[in-house]
Amino acid sequence: MSVSLGHRQLTAGLSLLFLSGAVSASPQQLEADLRERLSDEASTFTVAQVYEQSETFIAEDLAITYANGDVLTIERYLVEGDYHRPDNVLINGMAVSETGSSLPFFSISAIELPSAAQAVPSIDEMSAAFVVLNAMKPRDVALSRQGEVADEFFSELDSPPFEGQLHIEALTLEDVSSNAIGLFDMQGVSAELNDVERGISSVFSLANLRIEQLTGIDTPGEERVEHAALSGLNLSGDGWSIALDNAWVEGNSYVGNAGFEGALFDIGGLLPLLPLEERQEFETFNQILTGGSGQFQAEGRSHSRWEEEKETDRLVSDGYLRLSGAAGIEYTLDIPITLPKNVSIEQAMQQPALFESATLHGGDVVVAYSDEGLLPRLATEMAAKENITEAQAISRALGQARELEPLLGAQITKLMTGLVDIMAGHSHALTVNVALPNPFTFNQFMINPMGHTERFTFTFELK
Repeated sequence: MSVSLGHRQLTAGLSLLFLSGAVSASPQQLEADLRERLSDEASTFTVAQVYEQSETFIAEDLAITYANGDVLTIERYLVEGDYHRPDNVLINGMAVSETGSSLPFFSISAIELPSAAQAVPSIDEMSAAFVVLNAMKPRDVALSRQGEVADEFFSELDSPPFEGQLHIEALTLEDVSSNAIGLFDMQGVSAELNDVERGISSVFSLANLRIEQLTGIDTPGEERVEHAALSGLNLSGDGWSIALDNAWVEGNSYVGNAGFEGALFDIGGLLPLLPLEERQEFETFNQILTGGSGQFQAEGRSHSRWEEEKETDRLVSDGYLRLSGAAGIEYTLDIPITLPKNVSIEQAMQQPALFESATLHGGDVVVAYSDEGLLPRLATEMAAKENITEAQAISRALGQARELEPLLGAQITKLMTGLVDIMAGHSHALTVNVALPNPFTFNQFMINPMGHTERFTFTFELK
């Protein structure tokens, strides 16, 4: 009995010893994982040295040469803390070069993986649908458009053929999965691009793009973001430029806040760069929007909120869009609304399509249009295109609006004639107040919009 017991104890002890040796962290384990996860059977893997120092496993001067001659190099690979549950993984000096080239087409100065799930994550595992990436912080990212490898990369992105360089100072990703992004923050983006087909060179820069708590990205129509903002965008070329001070989005398509400001456009210099078949259309657009100068400023904002009340809740929204020297439009709406049975506002915000089945109990929508030259310039272009006078063009537009009355109804026709009045220069602003029927649903309107328009009550004011 004692011999048998001693034998079982010895066997258990040996098993435990072998098991602990198999799973214990070591420099050899790091080298094996790097070889397995970064290379394949057809590639050549080399590493200068692998060692442990101050609770950190370090591999230096890695190089993987793939079958086609392309080379991946890493200066230092560090795993800090518990090897199987690392506090941090740090990759320094990563670069990818194609065969025959001494300069990499892709490089990253440093990548930090805080609280990484593995000491050496594999690309396949990180891109799996069920995997959540805790955090990733690349720094000093450079991408150069050159050679066959870069051509393959951009072809997968359906990118137009171009040459150039892209640089990103810092990028932070947190809590990333197939349906959500906890944080995406990109800083210091700069690029020099050359459109090979059109011969257009441009310089691009972006100070910051930050996205917080983006959800529903795997289901079209259900996207929602807690906060997204960009600042300091500039795109310029020879004789043209586009700039945007900042823009932001919060919420979803129905309830939230969005806007932009400090948009400056100088696009007249684009005309000689366009193909001949596109120049006439662009010139017409330029004349109508800017009077031929090619320059205008723009800003806009939209804010919607949900106000809960005892019997029926309310959807309240307002916003504006202003194009300097062209036109401006402002709107407000205040609509008593009842969501479908057993649907909360939180559910509706996660699934905006539920709003389409909501019941509206009347309410008002006010839209105010102010003209700064857009519609009169449209009349001028219409006249030039038809080789007639502006008065004839305006008369023709008025006649066409009245001809459509049997199809569009009297109220829509009156709206169109008001816009023609502005086109003729007799007025410069039109305010439309729309009283909605009670009850009413978005679904009804989408199924038969023209059939339900006459249920609305329109009030017009021309100035």
